[in-house]
Amino acid sequence: MAVSVVKEKTVPQEKVYLFSEKDLRDFCRRSFKKSGLSREDGELVTDTLIQAEMRGVDTHGIVRLPFYCKRLIDGGSRANPEIKVLTERPSILLIDGDNGLGQVISAWAMRRAIEKARSSGICFAAVRNSCHFGMAAYYAMMALSEDMVGVAASNAPPVMAAWGGRTAAIGNNPLAIAIPTDKSFPLVLDMAMSVAAGGKVRLAALNKEKIPLGWILDAQGRPTDNPADFFPGGTLLPLGHKGFGLAVMIEVLSGVLSGAGILGEMGLWFRDTAVPINNGHFFMALDIRAFCDLDGFKGRVEKMIHELKSSPLAEGSTGIFMPGEIEFLKEEASRRDGISVSKEVIQHLNRFALDIGIEPLNVGSDGEAVK
Repeated sequence: MAVSVVKEKTVPQEKVYLFSEKDLRDFCRRSFKKSGLSREDGELVTDTLIQAEMRGVDTHGIVRLPFYCKRLIDGGSRANPEIKVLTERPSILLIDGDNGLGQVISAWAMRRAIEKARSSGICFAAVRNSCHFGMAAYYAMMALSEDMVGVAASNAPPVMAAWGGRTAAIGNNPLAIAIPTDKSFPLVLDMAMSVAAGGKVRLAALNKEKIPLGWILDAQGRPTDNPADFFPGGTLLPLGHKGFGLAVMIEVLSGVLSGAGILGEMGLWFRDTAVPINNGHFFMALDIRAFCDLDGFKGRVEKMIHELKSSPLAEGSTGIFMPGEIEFLKEEASRRDGISVSKEVIQHLNRFALDIGIEPLNVGSDGEAVK
C-alpha cells in the first residue's frame, strides 16, 4: 500500500513532507519483512526508528533504515540471533547477542535488566556481539514505565579523534539516562561524546547542507564545514577533554568489560555491511523503591525541575529546558502535526525501496514517488 503524505511544508533551502506515524511505520515494516526480519523484531526496530523521528532525533530515525536492512541482506547481522545469557548473578548479566541487530539485542537485554532489578533493586547488563543500536534513549526509557531509572550506553567503531588527535581513534560512544517524574515530562539525557553526532554530519551531507566549523576534521586534519569531508578519512571532534574522557570510560564498560570489540577491532557498521561488528553495550535498571519512597522521589524531582526552570534568564535566552524536554515537546508536535521528512531523505529511502523491490514512499498530491 502506498504511503500517503499529510501535507507539504517548505522551509528555507529545504523541502520537507509531513507523514503520519502510521504510514512511516508501514514503510519500515515492509522493509524489514523484505530483509528477512521476523514480524516481532521488525516491529521493535521500526518502533526505535519512529520514536527517534518523532522526538526530533532524525539522525537515528528512518534515514538509517537502509543500512540496517542491508546488514541483514548482506549477512553482517543475523535476522534470527540466538541471544544468550553467559553469566547471571542477582544484579549482573553478561549477554552474547549472536551478531543480531543492535536494537533487538538491546531491548532484550534491557527487559531482563528490568526484571532482575524488581527483585535485586539494581541490575547491570553488559552485552557483546551486537551492532549499532540506534537511539540510546529508547532503551533507557524502557525503565520509565516500571518507575525505574534506566541507563544505556554503547561503544562504537572509531569515528572520533582523541582529545589532541586528528584522526578517528575511538567511537563517540553514546550515553542515555532516563528518570521518571510525577507530572512533568521524564528527564532524559541522550548524548554522544562528540561535538555533534556522526548521524548529523551524514544527514547534512545527504541534505546538501553546510555544518559548523568545529564539528569535524577532514582527512588532512583540517577543520571543515563540508560534511562530505567526513567520509572517507575525516573524523568527528570530541566534546572537549571531558567528552573524550567519558568516551574512554564507556569504551571500557561496554567493550572491554563485556568482551566485545574495542576501538579499531570494530569495522564501520554502515559501510562493512557483510561483516560482524561485535559492538558492546551496557544497560542498567535501578528500582527507585529500593532506595526511597517512590512518590517522595518523584515529588523532589518535580521540585528540582520547577526550581531550575524558574532561574533568572540570561540576556537573549528564550527559556531553560531540562534534559529531554525539547524532545518531549517535539514528540507531542509530531503526533499532532505529522513527522517531517526532507526530500533528500525520501529520495534516499526510495532508491533503497526500488533496490529491494518494495513500493516506495509517495509524496505530493499527484501520488508520484520521488525517485
